Amino acid sequence: MFGALGLIDMSDFEGQPSKMSDEELLWLVRHKVRKAIILAVGEEGRIGATALKQKLGISTGSLYYNLRQMSQLITQDDKKNYILTEDGLRIYRVLTAKNDSEAAPKLSKTAELVSSVFFPMWLFSPIYESRVVASVLGPLSLFVLVFVALAGRHELFMLNIRQAVPVNHFSFALSLGFTYLSGFLVLTFFSYLFSGRFRSASSALRQIQNSRVRTALVEAGKLLSSFSVALLPMGLVPGLSMVDRVFQTSILSNIFVRDTLVVLSQTMSIFLISAAVAYAKKMRWQTSMGVALAYFYLSHLISYVSLPQV
Repeated sequence: MFGALGLIDMSDFEGQPSKMSDEELLWLVRHKVRKAIILAVGEEGRIGATALKQKLGISTGSLYYNLRQMSQLITQDDKKNYILTEDGLRIYRVLTAKNDSEAAPKLSKTAELVSSVFFPMWLFSPIYESRVVASVLGPLSLFVLVFVALAGRHELFMLNIRQAVPVNHFSFALSLGFTYLSGFLVLTFFSYLFSGRFRSASSALRQIQNSRVRTALVEAGKLLSSFSVALLPMGLVPGLSMVDRVFQTSILSNIFVRDTLVVLSQTMSIFLISAAVAYAKKMRWQTSMGVALAYFYLSHLISYVSLPQV
């Protein structure tokens, strides 16, 4: 979906100092409202809140929410008018230059549709725009996954699903807990590694020390909430197993069908994890897909070594 920007070439930022990374700049300008705010403030030079709201045709709540998110790009002068910071001016110049030259064509509607289906970051938008939804959707997804897995007599271990007859509740809880803990740690680590910000162990330690605890906790909560949603497809086989037992059918009696459904559920979860990482870590979908695949392969490696002993 970052390709849908069609207006930004990060080579235009090369050689210029910035407080924000390239990934963060890309993340910011993909948001239509925030891009419109940058263009409006840049066009006017300085503008009051009421005039800006009327110019954009958005609500007061939406305006102030987005302005808070853009504190590094937009600030206020002594008369409380909004003006662009140095970073904001750089983004404004690139946006207007690309608009004038039309050098970068937009994606076709078909390409945008395919991108939105296979990398559905829009699915996680409510999680990041509403704390209420974020606090409810994650636990609700976890509850659904646990219910389906227990009813279908299966255990989830990372991105692998196995039968558990009879169900050992301690083993079930251990596997699920490890799945969430490993998911959070692995996705966070590979996101940082693939982002290109890692230079040395000392620089990584400094970044950790300089980061705000509250911000880190909020980001961690959102990543875990999105991860719960991304794991929902893993309930496909347990759900069908429950249907088999209740209605005395034989949907999963064929090994080929069962394996196909497992692969399908894993594939769906990989794409959802990629979208969740892209949203949580403000990354391009290509990079976040690499993170999701790294987690997938590591999941198989760990499962191959340790799953029989779990």
